Parts: sequence; structure tokens; C-alpha cells
Amino acid sequence: MRTAIISDIHANLEALSAVLYDIESLNIDKVICLGDVIGYGPNPNECIQLISTKCPIILLGNHDAAVLDTLSTQNFNINAKRAIEWSTKQLTPDSKTFLENLPMIHVDEEKTYVHSTPYEPKMWYYITSVEEAAFNFQFFSTKFCFVGHTHIPIMISIDESQQINVSQENFLDYSNDGDTHYLINVGSVGQPRDRNPQASYGVLDSEAKTLTIRRIDYDIEKCQEKMRKHRLPEFLISRLADGK
Repeated sequence: MRTAIISDIHANLEALSAVLYDIESLNIDKVICLGDVIGYGPNPNECIQLISTKCPIILLGNHDAAVLDTLSTQNFNINAKRAIEWSTKQLTPDSKTFLENLPMIHVDEEKTYVHSTPYEPKMWYYITSVEEAAFNFQFFSTKFCFVGHTHIPIMISIDESQQINVSQENFLDYSNDGDTHYLINVGSVGQPRDRNPQASYGVLDSEAKTLTIRRIDYDIEKCQEKMRKHRLPEFLISRLADGK
């Protein structure tokens, strides 16, 4: 089975459409979304509608929670707050109902899926260091734990001797890795932050025992034009082209 893992769409319809088109071309068996369907971008309702038809499993992200007023924006920066305020006003009743019913975490065979961390998902912690990754390994028992939240693709593993390894390669062959466990961030569809503006997502092939991070071009300028039309913060607009 081949599973596509997407995350952090952030209401970027152009990026989401390009990624879903790529996924369809690969004849993927299942698509799972790790959350943050909305926030930052200009098409919250359209992204919710599209993703709801493509993903059997969609998790709640912190921006999704913020528009429902179940998460305070106190720790959000000013640009993120403005985008949340705008997004909240745009959401239809159906979109809000959709977000209200999203789970925080999902476990499927050898895979755990969560937006932030397997440790206390509702606290929305970030994994930004080897120490934080090492701590989180004790909170899942599956071979893989897929996370989003940081918008930066990375593969972190721990082997049988408890050795931690970090890789930013786009390909993993785990066919002969023994009892190694992996904590993997698949990057962001709608707002990459690794200085590569291409949309990012992951494909796990459980038969070939490989994981691939795919990068996809999309119409950045079209998304930016819509953001300017809605007077969203210029910082959020310009960063799309810079991938940061």
C-alpha cells in the first residue's frame, strides 16, 4: 500500500490542487492530512471542501483549533493572528462543523499520525531539536510517527542501540533497518519554510519499504494575488516565494 501524507495546507488552494494532482498521478491508495487545513491563505472554505473529498483521515491542527476558539492566539505572532481573524470571518457553518469534528491523533497499523507531537498533542509543542525528538520517541510504539507543524521536512530515527540519526534527504529505504523507529515531518503543502517554495508532502510505500518526500511546483503568484485582494499581511504573501 502507498500512503500520501500531507500537512499544513494553510488555505493555499493552488498548492493543494497541485499536490492532489500529483498524488492522483501516482495512483496512491490513501491520503492522510496532518492538519492546519486553514490559516494564512486566501481559500479556507475551498480547501476544506476539497480535502474532505480526498482524505479519509484528517487531523486537527493548531490553526484549525484557533478559528474554533478552542485555542487562544496569545502565542501566535501578529501576522498569524490577523490571518486567523480573517479566516474566522470567512468560514461557512459547514466548514466550522467540519473542523469541530477532526481528531487530534490517528494510529494505523505501523503508523502514528499527529499534527504537533505524540507527547501532549493538545499542547501544540514543536519538535525543533534532536533533544525534543529523542524525548518524543517514547510516546509512540509504531514504527513511524508522522508530524507536521514546523513546515520543514526532516527524517529522525532511533535504532536498536538508541542511536539518534537526523536526515534531510528526500528518500528513505527502510527495508533492512531492523527495529529502527522513525519520527518524520513531511513538510508543508501551503507554506514551506525550508527555503524551498515548492509544496512538500510524503509518500510511504509499505510494500517497497520506502518513503519519499516529493516537491511540487504550483502557481505561487496566483495565490499571492488573492491574498493581496483580501488584504492579508504582506509578510505572509512574500514568504511564499521565498519558502521561509
